[in-house]
Amino acid sequence: MIDLDSFSNRWEISAKLTLITPMRIGGGQNAGAYSLSQAPVMLSYDAQTGTALPYIPGSSLKGVLRSTVERIVRTFNEEKACIGVGDKKTSKVLCGDCDVCSVFGSQKAGASIRVQDAYLSSSMGNKGVLEERPHCATLYTLIDGSYKMQVSTRRKGNRTFDVPRINLRMEEVIASNTSFDIKINLDNADEKDVGMIVLALNEFNHKRCHIGGGVSRGHGFAEVYGTRVKKKVIFSDPERFFRVDTESIDPYHFCDVAKQYLVKIDDGKEVERRDFDVYYKAYAGTGSEGTFVVEYNVETLTDFQMPGEEEITVTSQGVPVIPGSTIKGFLRHKLIADDVSADTIDEMFGSANGKNQHRGRIIVSDADPKSEFSGKDKIPAGTNLTLWMVFDNIKVEEFKLIDDILSEPQVVTGNTSAGKKRGSRSFKNQVIFSRKGAKRFDANEFLKQ
Repeated sequence: MIDLDSFSNRWEISAKLTLITPMRIGGGQNAGAYSLSQAPVMLSYDAQTGTALPYIPGSSLKGVLRSTVERIVRTFNEEKACIGVGDKKTSKVLCGDCDVCSVFGSQKAGASIRVQDAYLSSSMGNKGVLEERPHCATLYTLIDGSYKMQVSTRRKGNRTFDVPRINLRMEEVIASNTSFDIKINLDNADEKDVGMIVLALNEFNHKRCHIGGGVSRGHGFAEVYGTRVKKKVIFSDPERFFRVDTESIDPYHFCDVAKQYLVKIDDGKEVERRDFDVYYKAYAGTGSEGTFVVEYNVETLTDFQMPGEEEITVTSQGVPVIPGSTIKGFLRHKLIADDVSADTIDEMFGSANGKNQHRGRIIVSDADPKSEFSGKDKIPAGTNLTLWMVFDNIKVEEFKLIDDILSEPQVVTGNTSAGKKRGSRSFKNQVIFSRKGAKRFDANEFLKQ
């Protein structure tokens, strides 16, 4: 354990985190005074300027870093890290003795790490970072092991017809391309501990680490860059009693030290569990098994419009996008329509009510256009967009279900959004997906990066 009775050194880690997709850290009732949204994000009120600005709470970032470090360490050796969240009867929860607890704290000892709240970078100013996003959930009923869509009957003239039942709610989000300054201090830690934090920050760049709520529907993708590490040490000085010396060190040095530690503890055992505290099949997995990120090119074959809050189509800072929630909902609906069992769907997409009570294994980012186009009310036909899809601890047969859907042109919205009328063909929102590349968490490759 790290001894905090006296000061030995302080490591200062700084970086900039820029959102690739919107982020949502709910503010609850505390944010109500600063926002008109029915589901506001957490804001920090600046009494000096009289403004309430979004930020990333240090506790949120610390939690993400801890779970990421735990996951990396446990993948190489399950006995070398406990898990911050779990069942004390069945798992090793906050043991207080492992290296991770030594840095992040436990009931036995305090933490050596201090993660400060991350505020907007100075280049951001204080405008244009908050937006409203629709969150539409189609309602289903479980019948004989399968999901059936709930419908409501409506009448128009002499004709009756069924429409899907949905829960629609608007949520406030922090827009993509918003940047925050990260500041982290570690007291009396060693170079390996610093390296594990830097490795965890790098996981954002590999799309395997996300922050905030609504991650599986595309929120919280980010990039971390400009990482810097400074070491502060106190030296005795007869003339001034003591002095503080500061040294800047290449962050990649600490990554190398951390990887040497992982090599040392590596037991070489393949992880067969699919809990999210480890990377499944980190040694012998394939491009369709384990944890991997696929970059897709999404081409609009027709004009695309997805209604947003007081706008014809959903945008991110004024640029039309295809929301990750829309694509994820479409995939789930397609599998239900194809009579895939409820257990399989819950296993892939997560469920709070079924027996597979965990988050989704499929995480879908927004699809952003790669080039500019005129007009902000639609994505024109022939536009190419970039999308990342994370398959987290997934099996080959589960990936194949998704891959089969994405191998053909699809209309990714409902009939109303797509402009489809009775007896007619859809004339909007048809897209085709093509794989540009995939990268899997491979234990051996991770150590070589």
